[in-house]
Amino acid sequence: MSLCLRRRRLRAMEEGVPERIHAPDLTSATAWLNVDRPIGIRELRGHVVILDFWTYCCVNCMHVLPILRDLEERHANDPVVVIGVHSAKFDAEKDAQRIEAAMQRYGVSHPVAVDSDMRIWSEYAVRSWPTLVIIRPDGTLAAVAPGEPEPAMLEASVAAELERGRREGTLARTPFHPRGAGRAAVSTLSHPGKVAATSHGRIVVSDSGHHRVLVLGPDGAVQDTVGSGLRGAREGPFAEAALDDPQGIALDGDSLYIADARAHSIFVADLATRELTRLAGTLELGRTPLLEKGIAKQTALRSPWDLALRDHELYVALAGSHQIAMLDLREGTIEPVVGNGREALIDGPAKEAALAQPSGLSLQGDVLYVADSESSGVRAIHLRSRRVYTLAGGPGLFDFGDEIGPIRPGMLQHPLAVAATASSGLLVADTYNDKIKRFSPDGLRLESFFTGAIDSKLSQPAGLAVLPSGEILVADTNNHRIVKLSPSGEKAYELTIRNAPTPRYGAAEKPSDVAASKENAVGWFTAIVPSPAGIGFRPGRARLVLDVAAPEGFEIAAGAPWSLALEISRRSDLVGVQPEFSRGESRGGKTERIEIGVSAQHENDVDSELLVQLRTVVCDAVDHAACYPVKNSFRVPLRLLEDGQEEVRVALPVEVAR
Repeated sequence: MSLCLRRRRLRAMEEGVPERIHAPDLTSATAWLNVDRPIGIRELRGHVVILDFWTYCCVNCMHVLPILRDLEERHANDPVVVIGVHSAKFDAEKDAQRIEAAMQRYGVSHPVAVDSDMRIWSEYAVRSWPTLVIIRPDGTLAAVAPGEPEPAMLEASVAAELERGRREGTLARTPFHPRGAGRAAVSTLSHPGKVAATSHGRIVVSDSGHHRVLVLGPDGAVQDTVGSGLRGAREGPFAEAALDDPQGIALDGDSLYIADARAHSIFVADLATRELTRLAGTLELGRTPLLEKGIAKQTALRSPWDLALRDHELYVALAGSHQIAMLDLREGTIEPVVGNGREALIDGPAKEAALAQPSGLSLQGDVLYVADSESSGVRAIHLRSRRVYTLAGGPGLFDFGDEIGPIRPGMLQHPLAVAATASSGLLVADTYNDKIKRFSPDGLRLESFFTGAIDSKLSQPAGLAVLPSGEILVADTNNHRIVKLSPSGEKAYELTIRNAPTPRYGAAEKPSDVAASKENAVGWFTAIVPSPAGIGFRPGRARLVLDVAAPEGFEIAAGAPWSLALEISRRSDLVGVQPEFSRGESRGGKTERIEIGVSAQHENDVDSELLVQLRTVVCDAVDHAACYPVKNSFRVPLRLLEDGQEEVRVALPVEVAR
C-alpha cells in the first residue's frame, strides 16, 4: 500500500494536478484503546482528522502530546478528531496493556489504534516518529509532516481545513465524540518516575502521574508534599504550586531539586520555607539542543529527566536533546557537558560524543553513569577528562534484548535508571524487561539482581536509589509503588506510604490559546519557497546554498547564534542532506549564506521536498535598538534532474513576530 501511495503522489506531481489521495483505512489495527469499538476513516467523513503516529518510548512523541491535548480542548465543539496510531519500536511496546498505562501516564484521552505490526505505518508511508497526518473532511490527505509541529502552524493548518470544509460544504454538523474509558482508580502513587534517598534516611518520590513530589520519613510517612496534584507549572507555596511531570530529584539539606520533564524546567523546593522556585528553563519546550553556556532561567530546555548533585554542580539529563548539562547553582548558569544534540551512540570527547535520550543518572566520584534509554545502553562520563565510554548497549538504536552474561550488544531494553552502590555494584533498571540487573565488579558481565515477585512482578521500573543501609529503592512505575530490595537483591517488599494527601485533578491554569492563524503562513510553514524552473540537483554530490534574508527594516545580528534543522519529507530514498542539523554564528547584515551538502541518487527527473527549521536573531537595521528571536519553518521544493546542477541556491525570507 505504501508503494502504491508513493506512486500516486509521484504521478500527481508529474501530471501537475493537486494531490487528492484518499486516506487508507485503519482496519489493520490489532486493538483500539480509549474507545469502545474500532473507528473507520469512512465514518469520520465531515471531520478534520489528525493521526498521530507515535511510540511511547519516544521523547519527541511525548513533546507532541501536550500540543494535541491543547488543540483538542480548543476544538472541542468543532468537527476535529485526533487519533493516535501507536507503532512500537521496542518489543515491550507492542503490548496493549503497556500502551494503555503510558496513555494514562501522559494524559492521552483520544482514541489510539494499536499498530504493533506496523501495517498502518506502512500504508501511510510513515518513516519516523513522530509523524502527524491531517485528513480533510472529504477523506483525502491534506498533509503528512514528520517531527514535532509548531503549535501555531498546526493550528493554522487545522483552521484552514475547517474553513475549506465550510466553503465546500463537506463539514459535519456535529463533532464526533467517541465513547472512551473513564479515569483510572485513585491510588497513593501514580506512575512514580524517580526516587531519591539521603544519608539521614529521608526518602523523596516523584509521584509523576499525580504531578507532585512526596517527601517521606524512613518509615514511609509523608512529611511534606510539593504540588497539589493539579497539572501545570507554577511557582509559589507548596499548596498552590503546580508541577507537570516531575521526574529527577536531588536533595541537599532543605533544598530539593526537581526536574520537570513536561514543564521543561528545573525547580528548587525549599523545605524550610515551603516555597517552589524555578531555577532553569523557560517553561517552554526548547527547539534546539543546548548550544552554549547561558543564564539558566533564560535557557529553553528539552525534557530534563534526571539529576545528579555534586557540591554546587547539578548535572541534568536532557532526554529531549540527547545531552548532559551542568547547572551551576552559584552562578545561575547552565551549559552543555556531553552531547552534540545528535541521537546516537558515539564515544569519545564530550563535544564529539553522542547520547540517545539519557534518562537516568548516578554520580560516583568523578564518574557520572548514564542510563541511555534509546540505545538500550549504559554510558560512563569521566568528568575530569570529559570523555564518554559505553559500558553496555548499541551499537545502534535498534539493538536491544534481554540477556545476562559477557557484555555484548542487545542485553538491555530501554533502561531508565542506574545506581552506583558501595555493596551491590553498578545497578541498572532494565525498564522494558521489568528487571534490575547488575554489572560485575570488572564490568565485563551483566548479572541478574532482581527479577522476582513480591505481590506482583516489577512493571517498567524507572527509578533507583540507595539507602544508608545499602538497601535499594525501586520506583516500580506501572505498579504505582516503591519497592525496597535487600543489598543482595534476594529479599524485597513494598514500602508502605502513609498519610499521603488525596491529589487534586485537573489543570492548575488553562493553557493560553495559540493564535489561529499567522500572516503569510501556509499550512504549518512560514512560507513555501518557490522552486526555480528548470533548476535542480544532478545525480551524485552537490551543494544547496540557503540565502537567509532579513525582512525589510531588519538585519541579521552579527555574532548571534543560528541553527538549522533539515529533513527530506519527500523522496528521502533518493536524496539526502548533510548535516541534518547545523549551527554557527551570524556574520551580520541583510543576508546570511549557509551551504549544505546534498547527495542524490536518481536516474530520471523527480520532485523532492525539504523541510527547513531556522532559528536566528534579527535587529532593527537603523540602530539595533531592538532585537527579536526568529523561529521560522520553510517548505522547500527540490528538483532532482537528470541534467541538473552542482549548486542550487534558495532564498529563505525571514519573518519576524513582534
